[in-house]
Amino acid sequence: MQKYVGIDIGGSFIKFGLVDADGNILEQESMPTKREDPEGLLAKLTAIIAGYQRKGIDKVAISLPGVISKDGTMLTAGAIPGFKSRNIQAELTKMTGASVQVINDANAAALSEKWLGHGKNIKNYFCLTLGTGVGGAVVLNDQLLTGRTGAAGEVGISLLGRGNTRPVGYESVSFFAGAVAGLCRIYNFKKGVFNLADWQTDIPTILKEAKSGGRIAQESFNEFYQNVAVTILNITVMYDPERILIGGGVSANEEIMANVKQAVDDLFTRYTDVSAVGAPEILPCKFRNSAGILGAVYHYIQENKEEWNWVN
Repeated sequence: MQKYVGIDIGGSFIKFGLVDADGNILEQESMPTKREDPEGLLAKLTAIIAGYQRKGIDKVAISLPGVISKDGTMLTAGAIPGFKSRNIQAELTKMTGASVQVINDANAAALSEKWLGHGKNIKNYFCLTLGTGVGGAVVLNDQLLTGRTGAAGEVGISLLGRGNTRPVGYESVSFFAGAVAGLCRIYNFKKGVFNLADWQTDIPTILKEAKSGGRIAQESFNEFYQNVAVTILNITVMYDPERILIGGGVSANEEIMANVKQAVDDLFTRYTDVSAVGAPEILPCKFRNSAGILGAVYHYIQENKEEWNWVN
């Protein structure tokens, strides 16, 4: 059976592994991203790919943050700012000689769910990833929606504020509803900690503090839940999905997921113009740490079979 290298580049970690054509992950590893060093990151990716090439495997599928045009150019680069305006697909193909396909991380997550997860046999769903920032991907009428530039579904760069900050992105959905850029930022700012290097970013620790009665931690979570609920309401109005699948590390925590659902229910109840439509079903993504790897491989398979429908 054909085997593929799947690589998921996140803001904190690179996850990579070997996947077969049925979606079985045969092996998986991870290492720190060090996103502030794009050339070092490319060197790491080259070394990972070379390791698999020595085993005779040169079909490489990569998931990474940012808006990616159809030719592989990074129009934005999310958590890896040094990749912006570069064609990482072309660069890695040239550097390694491997057959490389890249895809946006949220689109990869959506495709992993379409292939083997909670999007299977669901025609309309939205994949909302709450990680370092916020990502999004849309499947409408059983088709992945990419749009004019590949930016369709990138809810993280939409605004929840009026756009008066400098930079404007400080009022983006990512800065309100991301697990790190949102929740951890809210918590640390309330604590008076503004230097990123000094932030508390361990969410279980913040959650433990909230459960122990810590006022700032409780307020931070409540604000985060409200921000996520507003984001989900806006997604519902724009796309009318049957399901919203939530990915990212926080989706593995049942208490956080329950509180997100409660915040959504409360908001929809209070907003009568939307309550008639009703909230979509909210589920955690089936694939969490492996979503990017699986989705990237599925994308590679479909791109080479030319069987997947892309809506422009």
